[in-house]
Parts: sequence; structure tokens; C-alpha cells
Amino acid sequence: MRRNIRAALMIAAATAAALPAASVEQQAFESPTAGTVRQPFDTVGYATTPEQVEAVIAVSDSLAAAELPLVSGSAPADAGAMIGAIVPHDDYIYAGPYYAMTVDGVKAPLVVLFGVAHRARRTGLEGKLIFDDFSGWKGPYGVTAVSDLRERIIERLPEEIVLVDGSFHASEHSLEAFIPFLQYYGGGKVEILPVLVTRFAGDSFGIAVGEMTRALSAVLEDEGKKLGRDAAVLISADCVHYGDEEWGGRNYAPFGTDREGYVQATAQDIDIARETLEGPLSAEKIASFRERVERDDLEWPYKVTWCGVYSIPFGLSVLDGLAAAQGLPAPDGHILGYGTSLEPGRLPVERTGLGATNIATERHWVGYLAMGYW
Repeated sequence: MRRNIRAALMIAAATAAALPAASVEQQAFESPTAGTVRQPFDTVGYATTPEQVEAVIAVSDSLAAAELPLVSGSAPADAGAMIGAIVPHDDYIYAGPYYAMTVDGVKAPLVVLFGVAHRARRTGLEGKLIFDDFSGWKGPYGVTAVSDLRERIIERLPEEIVLVDGSFHASEHSLEAFIPFLQYYGGGKVEILPVLVTRFAGDSFGIAVGEMTRALSAVLEDEGKKLGRDAAVLISADCVHYGDEEWGGRNYAPFGTDREGYVQATAQDIDIARETLEGPLSAEKIASFRERVERDDLEWPYKVTWCGVYSIPFGLSVLDGLAAAQGLPAPDGHILGYGTSLEPGRLPVERTGLGATNIATERHWVGYLAMGYW
């Protein structure tokens, strides 16, 4: 079975490599990355070989539910294909199981990726949806093609909210983290449409959501693509970043750094997920998530230090709008798992060469949510 997947991915990689590239003059005029294949950026803690991917998935699958997350769940019975998910983007050595339990449920050949633009706040960039201009993204099994629907969607969006910047994508790990799992579970048949989400202040949030929903919905309708069967939405987001050590001198520990502080912080994460992300989506729930997590301040955006402060509400709003446009009921959210970098801790996959980019102690840990929508 695995040999067949590898063969399919090799064919996909060869096909992507054979796509006509832009001329040197065009590339220089448009962008230094236009038409090229994006290379992996973050390699410590992330899989770059098939053996590493398969080791992470094998260990993740072998863990009993009781050993894995603080909260466990499953897909609803007879729910059909998953139409969306929230997936972490931290090291596989810590967060690997949460990728596996979500991406495994994606069966659509087109996956729209809404990611975290980590550098945007540090550079003062806001009010933009950042698209890449690569022909494909390289992963452990070859090249995953970027959908040619990207240009048609960009054409339908107002220029003022669009930034096409392959270089920004090339140095951002929040979406590249999905590629190995999409390649493994998709068998070489998945195309991606990557979008990084920056801060949209005030009324601009709703305007941008509406524009993206209309553009994406129109293109999917033109192509006869249905959510679940043909297209799905994956949202990149880690939960709370907690502690007072190794966070660049910042203190992210409002409950303290002992065991009781850990218990309170994880309980807060779980409550946010239960109250604002679980069950049928609604504008009220998404607004409640923003109210609880986002401070709406570019300099200090967090009430609770979730890394999905912008990607989650934007991606879920678009998913909800797409479902409505296709006459589907509100997407129904189910927690598949919640855990942290402390529980269950590091996966025993160091022999493959995977490492961790940071410590995991009561003074420095990260929460992970695997959330599926049907």
C-alpha cells in the first residue's frame, strides 16, 4: 500500500516539474519566486523524509486515546466527508498525533489552507490576505501542486486586501507543516490553495471574509466543486503558548507556572474550544471566540496567547459562508483531541532525526487542538 502511495506521489512530482515555467524576464518582473517550487523552510521538528512521516504516524496511531489528549473525541457517525478542520503547526515530535487525527479525515482533492502569518505583526503588516506564487510545494514525497484556481480567486478580490508574496510564504512554517500529512493521506492527488491571514481590524474583518467567501464560492461553483467531496478547508492554529521561560522575555503565565497553573490554563483552552468552536458554527460563536482570545491590537493581539488568533475566525467564517452558499447546514464542529507539549510529551521518534525546536516544561508549553467540521 505504501509503495503505491509513493509511486503516485512520484508521478505527481514529475507532472509538477513538467509544468511550463515563467520566463526569466517574467519571473524577474513579477517575483523572484513566481512559477518555482517552494522548498521546506522549517526542518527541525518537521519531517523531510518519508521515513520520518511514517514514524510519526505509526507512533500516533499506536497511542491509545487515554494516552494521547486531555480531551478525545471522534467523527460523528454517518457524517460524510470532513469539510474543514483546525490543525496545529508545532513540531511533529510534540503535535504529530493532532495532525494525524485531522488530516486523515480529509478526502477532498482540493484543500484551501488558511495559515498564521507569524512575521506580519512584527513587520506591521495587516489588512492583507497573503497568497503565494509558487507552482508547487515540495514535501517528503515530492511536489504538491498549487491549484490553478488561485489566480481566478485573486482576480475576484479587491486589490487592497491582496498581497502576492512567495517570499513571505517561503519563510513561514504554519502551512508547510500540513504538506507531509496531505501527501501521505492524499496519495499524491491533493492540490493546495495556501493563504496566510493577517489582522483585519474593526469592520474590515467582515468585509474581507465576505469578499473571500464570494470569490472562493464563485470559483467552486464554476468548477462544480462541492465541500467535502471536492474541496475542504484546513486552518492552521496552535492553542495557548504558556509560561515565563524561553518566550523572548515575555510572561505568558497568568495562572502561574506550577501544576495548578497548568491545570487552569488547559481548562481555559478546553472551555474556549467547547464554547466557541464545537457544535454548529455561527457568526455569534465566531465573534465569541474573537472576544475571548483577540485583543484587537496589532502590537499585543492576545487576550489568550493562541497562535490562531486571526486564522481561526477568518477560516471558520469563510467555511461557514461556503457551506451556506452551497445550501449545506452550518458546519458542525467536533473536538477530535486536545493535548499539550507536556501530555503526552515527546513522541519516541528521535531515531529518525526529528528533533524539538524548544523545551516543554511547566514554564514553557503549548496547547494543541484537533478539530473537525462536517
